Amino acid sequence: KRMEPVEVRDMLYILGVCEERSFSRAAEKYYISQPALSKIVKRVEGNLGAQIFDRSSVPLKVTPEGEVFVDYFRKMQEIHLEIEGYCDELRRHRKCDLNIGAPSFFCTYVLPPLINAFKMEYPGIAIKMIESNDSDLCKFLKAGMVDLGFSVEPTMPSNFKSFVLQKENIILAVPSSLAINRELLSYAIGYEDICSGRFLMPEIPGVQMEWFAKENFLFLKRGNDMHRRGLKICRDAGFEPNIVMEMDQLLSACYLAGAGSGITFIRASIPYYIGPSEELVFYKINHPDTTRNLSVYYRDEECTALQKLFIEHLKNTPMRDESIPFLT
Repeated sequence: KRMEPVEVRDMLYILGVCEERSFSRAAEKYYISQPALSKIVKRVEGNLGAQIFDRSSVPLKVTPEGEVFVDYFRKMQEIHLEIEGYCDELRRHRKCDLNIGAPSFFCTYVLPPLINAFKMEYPGIAIKMIESNDSDLCKFLKAGMVDLGFSVEPTMPSNFKSFVLQKENIILAVPSSLAINRELLSYAIGYEDICSGRFLMPEIPGVQMEWFAKENFLFLKRGNDMHRRGLKICRDAGFEPNIVMEMDQLLSACYLAGAGSGITFIRASIPYYIGPSEELVFYKINHPDTTRNLSVYYRDEECTALQKLFIEHLKNTPMRDESIPFLT
């Protein structure tokens, strides 16, 4: 006999009985009569071909085979809650005219002035920023939860339309408390050098990564472009970095580096926005992978007139100036 699907509501009832170890208390919890609850559980047990509860024990116990079913039901409950949460997110995002996904750095520093300038030109437009890492951004774009996404990820699905907004550079942020800084005083790049973009000039020397082989590193999580680049830069220098912590966002890595937790790779624009720091020393890195493209992604077949207007706004924004380090 083929098993009939178990209703989500019935699974919740069974999980309630399991948690309460009592049919009467579970019935009270779900505002259902005890006879009706007992009937539902018996029906599910008959469908499954196994007893979930040992009714002869006091308090009520779950049978060994019942433990397996309860485990499955808990997993299905988690999936059900995830679906509910996802539906709630969709409903919230659809209330906005434009939803933009980006890492916390862009949501905090880069996007607000761009959005404010656009809203001054088109008043009454509701725009929402959604903080996301590259992995989440891909899911959000596919699901239509965001209309545009900012990312440096080069392996986004080919069905997304994109354009390069600008190139960005990667530098090394080292806790100023580390002894190695005393040996590399002539290589440190100052705040003014970063803000002006002067550190990119050929005469400004970069460090060799092998000099940091014995230090601790803070990385972004696996699957992130900065994680892959950081590993390649270190491995090309002949060592495997000692990664003591992995995070979702570069700003978190930068602040933890300032607290002395380890060395990290950051966007060269971060010091410009967060200001000078006595807790960090910055270095230019001699490696070709320290330059990457910052792109804007969107679904071309669903691109609305408002999205097209905002895309043109991005392409023509006055912030696209070489004097702004985010855009160097």
